[in-house]
Amino acid sequence: MIFFLFAFLWLGSCAYALWRGGQPERFVAVIFLASSPLSIAAYTPNPWRGVQWGILTVDVVMLVLMLAIAFRANRYWPMGIAAMQMLQVLGHLIKLTDPTMLHVVYWVSAVVWAYPMLLLLLLGTVRHHNRVKRLGPEPSWSKSSPPSG
Repeated sequence: MIFFLFAFLWLGSCAYALWRGGQPERFVAVIFLASSPLSIAAYTPNPWRGVQWGILTVDVVMLVLMLAIAFRANRYWPMGIAAMQMLQVLGHLIKLTDPTMLHVVYWVSAVVWAYPMLLLLLLGTVRHHNRVKRLGPEPSWSKSSPPSG
């Protein structure tokens, strides 16, 4: 059941962001669409008893990309996603420093943040789409960023 909830939220929020979002929303959607299958492929079947090195690698790459988007985007919501992604990475690092950490706690700390991140992408896309409908086109990136394209 939880897998189907995640799949519905994952595909729905990413599809909506690709359809109605600006560049930041679309970039984050592409990152989410790529990272979930990569995390599944990187999973090692040792029921979260040790550090999941493959998933940690995917999460660190995601964190770097999310921070880059958060620093440049003309939106506030990417900062929240970057913060939640940092919490996911910290969950891995805590397990690395404390191997006796309960595996269920490690799993929750490394997985649970995906749901609010997807909801935040959906909310950010809805707000962007409503602003564009009401006010017209808006810049995707902050003025302090170099121009894109």
